[in-house]
Amino acid sequence: MKTHNWFVALLLTGALILASCSSDKEVDLLALDIDSYRPVEEFVDAYEAISHQDSLQSGKDYDLEKTVRVLNALELAQVHSQSFDEFLDYMARQDYTGVAPDVLEAKRKLFPVLEYTYKLREQDEQLSDAWMLMRGAAKGGETLVRNTNASSLFRAAFGDAFAILGIVTGEDAERSTNEAFAQYEKDKKLKSKFREDLQKLRVSYRQYLEDYTPIYKKYMEEYDALCIEKDKAYLDLYAGRTDEALSHTQNILQKYPNNAEAMLLQSMSHIMLGAGEVPAPDVLRPLNPESPDSSDSLNIPESPARLSSHYAQAQSLLQRYTELYPGRTAPALVLEGLMQQQLGNEQAAMSRFHQASVEYPRQAAQLTDMLDAYNNRNYLNQTPEGQYLRRLYASTMEGYGLFSPNLLKAKYYADKGQMEQSREEIYNHFFRRGNQGIYDELLSDMQFCEENLYGAFKGLLLESSYLDVSIEPESEWLFWDSDDVMRVKLNNRSDLDLENVRVFLCIHYTDMYKDEYDVIKVPRTANIIAKHSTADLDTVTIRYPGKTYDDITRIRAIAMTDDRICWVDDVNYKQSHALSFKRDGRSETKKQQAREEYLRNYSLEPQKLQRTLKEGVSVLPPEVDPTEEQSWWDSFLGWFSRPDNDLKIELPRVLAMTDPVFSIRPLDSEDALTPEENYLSGTSIHLHFNYEPAYEEQLPLYIYSESATFRVNILYKGAASEVQSVEIL
Repeated sequence: MKTHNWFVALLLTGALILASCSSDKEVDLLALDIDSYRPVEEFVDAYEAISHQDSLQSGKDYDLEKTVRVLNALELAQVHSQSFDEFLDYMARQDYTGVAPDVLEAKRKLFPVLEYTYKLREQDEQLSDAWMLMRGAAKGGETLVRNTNASSLFRAAFGDAFAILGIVTGEDAERSTNEAFAQYEKDKKLKSKFREDLQKLRVSYRQYLEDYTPIYKKYMEEYDALCIEKDKAYLDLYAGRTDEALSHTQNILQKYPNNAEAMLLQSMSHIMLGAGEVPAPDVLRPLNPESPDSSDSLNIPESPARLSSHYAQAQSLLQRYTELYPGRTAPALVLEGLMQQQLGNEQAAMSRFHQASVEYPRQAAQLTDMLDAYNNRNYLNQTPEGQYLRRLYASTMEGYGLFSPNLLKAKYYADKGQMEQSREEIYNHFFRRGNQGIYDELLSDMQFCEENLYGAFKGLLLESSYLDVSIEPESEWLFWDSDDVMRVKLNNRSDLDLENVRVFLCIHYTDMYKDEYDVIKVPRTANIIAKHSTADLDTVTIRYPGKTYDDITRIRAIAMTDDRICWVDDVNYKQSHALSFKRDGRSETKKQQAREEYLRNYSLEPQKLQRTLKEGVSVLPPEVDPTEEQSWWDSFLGWFSRPDNDLKIELPRVLAMTDPVFSIRPLDSEDALTPEENYLSGTSIHLHFNYEPAYEEQLPLYIYSESATFRVNILYKGAASEVQSVEIL
């Protein structure tokens, strides 16, 4: 069900219930005089802000998306504001330019109701928290005095926009608006002298709902139709159906000529179509090296006609977009850079990408405010397709994926073989995203880098498999654990100290789609995590609606240090990933081709690693040689101090670059043994198995890696153990 349908249903239900409490005659007698309302001093600023708008003079040229934003924002503000003053200040600060006049007119009718509630608060100390009544009325149910839990408030605060009307009792329509009043009276045990005042307030609020509900419904239905066209354009564009995407954006712009999102989508469509056309030769001329402005020039001919038709239209659209939205230029700069890159103007393209990198953090607030409309469409999170759409939109407005200027620069450098510069831009991308305070799509960032920048990105991940993350419930008192507070630890099994470590948990819960994660930034930044040590990174609180520690099915983490960005997984994930990699095999995908190129660059191809393992695997001698006969005295002492005869193996460190997972016997077999210790030191990987082999026992060591799956066949003879063969499975 669409979000606004919930809202409309609850508002109408509230109105019907209120109608059952009073006859039409009672309404006439009790209702406030809304038409002749004049605000008192405390309400003047907010009332004038919503009243004195040029758009009130005409109902034709409203901005639909601004109208929807105001519809949603004011309802959310009423629920979340802690006082009259906070709510009135919020309303006074809003920009109502372009908002449909009937929306503003309907909202003006709320003021007499609010002011009457405000006066009741002043009359008696018993009504001092009357604002709670207005919050509960906006929420469509309880007064927030009772039964409101943290997860519900979290869901409301993060844009689950009119599902908030049913935070507590959304399935019981009879308790919607009417309950706010009934529960307030009950909670406050009001004296009879106040009940008539509340009845007057109740009837007036019903009148407000009757006026407001059809207006809300009208604009949300129009907005739904717009969203359908935008969704089709996104899906077609990213599926390569560019002509269809162009058609959908044209439909939008015919009705809403200044729609920012449609302008960007249509520009992108033209740029993609322009790649298939041959531009005029003079367009491909390099920048004039003698020009003092050559590094900043777009190098676009004065006449757009000299460009191909698609490039010319894209340029015209982007120029108009920039004029209309000067505070939201970052995505337009990225598209201009892409176009210049396709035209062969590499310096101009890089200039635009540089500028976009600067603008995204500066424009973050405005761009993410544009994202509110998609957050309010909470039904998008109910399907993988909806989540995909939201990610596409978010990438445009937040500057990640295809719209990341840093990653586009990284691709440019990687294609030229300049891997150090490419890695620097990848790092800059994650640093910028962190500074913007946006973490929800870091997982998409990592996946984008793996798929499009594998070689350069892997350089930031070297030996990352020797970092492990673990979480466990935080203990409370002595006998039980908290179900929503987790203690986070990071185990550094490498021999390098990690400095300035920031960690982002990616948590997958039950009922989530397979690629869906909740991203939580671990509050504490570790100054140093020493080699071969485990750092306690403090606790994080689960705030995902309705989920606790027991609902976690898997976790991943992303760690950022001063010189690297890397995956940090728990041991279980690494093992399951290793098995799936072996089971699924290697397909001829773009990512697989990039992986094979990376392996070649570091001489990690399967055949070369096979030879390296044959020569470089060694079994460390046990404390007591199994071939030596023990005296009675040695056997007697063995009762008191067990000699260390556990299996210890050393392997060449270069193998760590392939994210290896080790086991004696197949990892998925019942008798598999995994290392008790697995760490890096010097030139070797050190494995310690909590197992004492028998003399001449065959020990098949399985190595699951990105290069291949190997079986190292070891004949155990203590100090004389030998590697008989190394097989590629």
